[in-house]
Amino acid sequence: MSFNKGYELKKFEAHWEKLRIEYAAAGMTEDAIQKMYDYDRQQFNSERTFVERTQEFTAPAYESSEEEASPLMLRYQEAITTKDTYHETKSKFVWIGEIEDEHLLSALEKLSDEDLELLTLYIYEGYSTVELSKAYGIAHQNISKRIIKITNFLKNF
Repeated sequence: MSFNKGYELKKFEAHWEKLRIEYAAAGMTEDAIQKMYDYDRQQFNSERTFVERTQEFTAPAYESSEEEASPLMLRYQEAITTKDTYHETKSKFVWIGEIEDEHLLSALEKLSDEDLELLTLYIYEGYSTVELSKAYGIAHQNISKRIIKITNFLKNF
């Protein structure tokens, strides 16, 4: 239940009316009583400000739902949580695992084994289109067209 300032202030004032009578009967001056009242009222306001401006910082209990945790704790947990995406690369194309760009990595995983093999030989191993055309037994223009097709796919993915 939240703090009801009006109700609490009413209780505070009623309590101080009794204290004023007791302190006056004990022989305290009105000035001393007023200084004590002012100090207590300042404490009352300070405690109210503290209650208004602080949040409970508790983690959700193991068995309770996440809605029961304080909003501040949930924001803290979100800020310190890192998200890592695991990508399983095809074993003979190990170089793909070295790529840190998640978007490019996802696009490369969509390519066929033949396209990945061509990219591996062309980009990673450094073979020219002429050397690849001899290895595949097709014209080097066809190799160039496949490389352009793969490059466009990766750019547009």
